[in-house]
Amino acid sequence: MVGDAGASLRRSFSSVDYLIRATLWTAYRLLRVWWFIRRPQRDGAVIAVWFGERILMVRHSYRNRLSWPGGGIKPGEQPVDAARRELEEELGLLVPPESLVFQGDVMERWEKRYDHVRIFELRLAAEPELHLDGREVIAARFMAPADALGQPLVPFVAGYLRKHLAGPSG
Repeated sequence: MVGDAGASLRRSFSSVDYLIRATLWTAYRLLRVWWFIRRPQRDGAVIAVWFGERILMVRHSYRNRLSWPGGGIKPGEQPVDAARRELEEELGLLVPPESLVFQGDVMERWEKRYDHVRIFELRLAAEPELHLDGREVIAARFMAPADALGQPLVPFVAGYLRKHLAGPSG
């Protein structure tokens, strides 16, 4: 999904990557059972990465919906630092904190848990060379927001894109 080279990227993943992806897939399903029982709250940070009028969508190895780079906020970690860490871990992107613009936060009840998600935007002047970790993130590409909305999406991503397409008054 990185450009049109997605198939070649998938073939370059190692057998260790495959084993880790299988472990993540299994763990994710077990966590969903735990979340059903406990109904926890999770704090996270995600990044809407824009290049021109296209937004970067990623496919995680354990989920069947497109999302953005991001993840949990560690205890004592600032949301912007979590966002920067996740960009580096998942895509190999190093960005200064001032390049991430806080857009707001949402509380979503999804997958039997409460997600408190901080949304940041990153606007890029040039299309970056992405280095997918091949374990958690297995594909990534820039898409028109309307095209992304035609795919299964994580709820907060869908809400953000609908609001973006509605314009400033939406």
